[in-house]
Amino acid sequence: MSAHSGGSWPRRAASAPVFVGRRGPLALIDEAWDDACAGRPGVVWVEGEAGAGKSAVLARAVAGRRASAVLTATGDAAEVGLAHGLLDQLLTDLPPALLDRFPLLRPDRDPRADPLAVGADLLGALGALPDDRPGEDPVLLVLDDLQWADPASVRVLVFTLRRLRHDRVLVLAGVRVAGTGPGAREPGPADAWWERLPAAGRAIRRVRLEGLEPAELSELAAAVGRPLGATGAAERLWRHTRGHPLHARALLEELPPEVLAGSADALPAPRSLASVVLVRLARAAPATEALVVATSVLGESAPLTLAAAVAGLDDPAAALDEAVGMGLLEELPGGPTVRIGFVHPLVRAAIRGDLPPMRRRALHAASAGLLSGRAALDHRVAAAAGPDPELAAELEDLVAEPGAALAGSEAADLLRAASDLSTDADDRERRLLAAVSRLLADGEVARAVALEGAVEGCRPGPWRTAVLGQLALVTGRFGVAHERLEAALATGDPGAGRPGDRARSGAAAHLAVLHLLRGDPARAIESAGVALAHPARGDDVRLPAGLALIVGLAVAGRGDDARAILDGAGGDDGRGPPVDALTLRGMLATLGGDDATASLHLDEAVHRARAGEPVRALALALAFRPAVADRIGVTEGVVEGFELAITLARDGGTALPGALAHAFAAEALAIRGRGDEARTHLAAAAAHGPHWWGVDLCTSVAGAVLAEVEDDPHGVLRALAPAQEPAVRAAADGLGVLAPRVLEAEALLSLGRVDEAAAALDALAPRATGRYAVDVARLRVRLGAARRSVAEAGVADVVAPHAVARLETEIGRRLLAAGERRAGVDLLRTARDTLARLGAAPWCARAEELLHAAGLTPAPTSSDPGALGLTPHEEAVVALVARGLTNREVGSDLYITPRTVAYHLSNVYAKLGVTSRRELRSRLETRLEGPAGASVPSSPHARR
Repeated sequence: MSAHSGGSWPRRAASAPVFVGRRGPLALIDEAWDDACAGRPGVVWVEGEAGAGKSAVLARAVAGRRASAVLTATGDAAEVGLAHGLLDQLLTDLPPALLDRFPLLRPDRDPRADPLAVGADLLGALGALPDDRPGEDPVLLVLDDLQWADPASVRVLVFTLRRLRHDRVLVLAGVRVAGTGPGAREPGPADAWWERLPAAGRAIRRVRLEGLEPAELSELAAAVGRPLGATGAAERLWRHTRGHPLHARALLEELPPEVLAGSADALPAPRSLASVVLVRLARAAPATEALVVATSVLGESAPLTLAAAVAGLDDPAAALDEAVGMGLLEELPGGPTVRIGFVHPLVRAAIRGDLPPMRRRALHAASAGLLSGRAALDHRVAAAAGPDPELAAELEDLVAEPGAALAGSEAADLLRAASDLSTDADDRERRLLAAVSRLLADGEVARAVALEGAVEGCRPGPWRTAVLGQLALVTGRFGVAHERLEAALATGDPGAGRPGDRARSGAAAHLAVLHLLRGDPARAIESAGVALAHPARGDDVRLPAGLALIVGLAVAGRGDDARAILDGAGGDDGRGPPVDALTLRGMLATLGGDDATASLHLDEAVHRARAGEPVRALALALAFRPAVADRIGVTEGVVEGFELAITLARDGGTALPGALAHAFAAEALAIRGRGDEARTHLAAAAAHGPHWWGVDLCTSVAGAVLAEVEDDPHGVLRALAPAQEPAVRAAADGLGVLAPRVLEAEALLSLGRVDEAAAALDALAPRATGRYAVDVARLRVRLGAARRSVAEAGVADVVAPHAVARLETEIGRRLLAAGERRAGVDLLRTARDTLARLGAAPWCARAEELLHAAGLTPAPTSSDPGALGLTPHEEAVVALVARGLTNREVGSDLYITPRTVAYHLSNVYAKLGVTSRRELRSRLETRLEGPAGASVPSSPHARR
């Protein structure tokens, strides 16, 4: 954006706002400040309707506090579509050295960078701001008007602030909510992102600002130099304004004391604030009125030189003086150039809303002439008095520019504006359909669905039909989706590059996804091939078609073909395979039982996402990653990893990753003996999104594991019922998901149905690889096969510590039964220690029962988390520190700040009686080794 050049104007200090009352909210903020000083971060949530004084409370709360740093940002209705706009404000005052350390905090970041990656950098920067000296002052984050925060910024803040644990950070957040009285005119947004900013269980203090009391209104009148001078006047003013500070102050300044003191019902109602503001403006000099009106067109704030140029003023100094004196404008502190803004958004709304359309468009046109780039285009759109085909074409061209790198929502907004400015019906509908397609391709499902009515209003055609089919698909209306996508695909080819041509390829791609969701891999492969063979294809076609093709091949039992396609996927930037291809590799590997390979692929995918690379399938990667880490023995942060995946899936509106994360979390918690929590996740998975066989499969496995650890074999078979459906069973076998077969054979053995179990095992064994091969070896031992060690069972090279420890438990039991006490006890001890280290309480208890039966009472060891007396968070930190990671690296891996890492370490040192990392590693040496001296796999971060 470029501003009209002009002289530099003398800077004035912003006039101090009048402040009365609000003692309760300020006392609450004082308590939160004391907690933050003690290392207990918190959020003070200040909400109220427009003009209730939120900004004044925040300003008073900050004034006079000695903070290590104060980072501020204010939402703006005009910048809701500006990706990371609020975040960039917040980061303005960060030291340049921190921006060098955390490059995703710089304004030149890729606008498509994943919120997780940007949030991780913000978390690191917040942890680095204060020094580590005891008594260091907290960092203050002041976020005002969050109802206008852009979604990209709030997703970053949601991620970051949920992960503050023991940092000296205080967040003061102000948000506008709709009023409830007759003056309420502004409903709250339908999707209140900011409501998810506080984390459950964190120190949240919530303040709702109501009106000032009559006594406080009297104090306000005296403070502005208009004492009421009569008894009952304050009560009367309160009745008419309900104590609304902005309305009350406007009336105090505009109405003579005798009117306020009189008994006639002549006071303006709160809804008439606009008229009060306009009366005030009407008394201003013409130059002042021009400056205020020009600023109202530019936004809630603007450079003084630009506002003066739009107003046609050579010297705006006198006009600004009068506007400030009248309480309309104020100078904003900070920055190299003078900026002016309105004292409250309602003042700007009143002035801009009163402008005649012709004058408002003329001012927007003048603004466009003084600006360049995107800002100029926005003002040209606002200046348009009707259709403007040339402007519409420019907007469409801006979206199509290769270097534009616009987020889906931003591109969609531009395309919708272009649609509204179009004269030709074909152009108008093409741009609307392109906008909806952009939203769908970028996962903005809710926004796309909101436009379904507009799409229905388009004339019949293949693209309209295809888009309606995609909307039906993402909302779970599979029957409608099938009908519409088939209809779009069946239309004739009107010519390469035309909308109908793109419609057919897009319909084929999404029809392939639909066939996959319905459990028909053959048709999914066929439709994906049609889509990928079409000349008109972009990412909106390649990504869904590629997903359907690869997963469809795997489901059909053609895993080698699927892996060959993934192996041939190379990046165009020299960074290796696309991140989404890595995610698919990891998913297929773990489903087939090869968790070690899956871990490598998923770790790299998440690592590249953290570095700022756009990743559409990140939610899926985060859903699978903690499950994989848990299976290879990296248990620290597993539960927290599932929480992260569930949160991001919910925030992004993507039902499938959220359901899978719930199912995987249920299985992990069941193994830990946390049955009630596991059942909660199972219920959440079942309620998450449209019915799909893949979720049925994963929830069945999790439910069966829960029943198995609770010694309920009948419950195992009941839980597996959905996985036994022919289509689901065939899909599971194709993907190599053999867990249902393993659990079924185990339950049959527990029920004494030995012949059925043996037959099931014979069918399972030829397919089993990875951890499933270990399970088969264990079941063979249960059936009577003689084995003396894991090596003899032929699975010594498999990285699956849970499964291996359970195999050792079974072999130990057999050896004890055969009278080989020494060998059996040794194996049971090893298995017991491994399972204790992994936190697998139910299976650990079984090994201990066998040791008790052998006459031994196992003593707690350093392998037992309970024996150390550490919390789960301390356990996670200790495991990474013991592997040589720094505080910063530990924080990056666990998504906490280095200060929180240091806090946990100080507690660990006190509990274990150590004073250094070296002593800690020495103390935990036994714990960090697996059975028979085998090294436990390192964390994902350490492997990189």
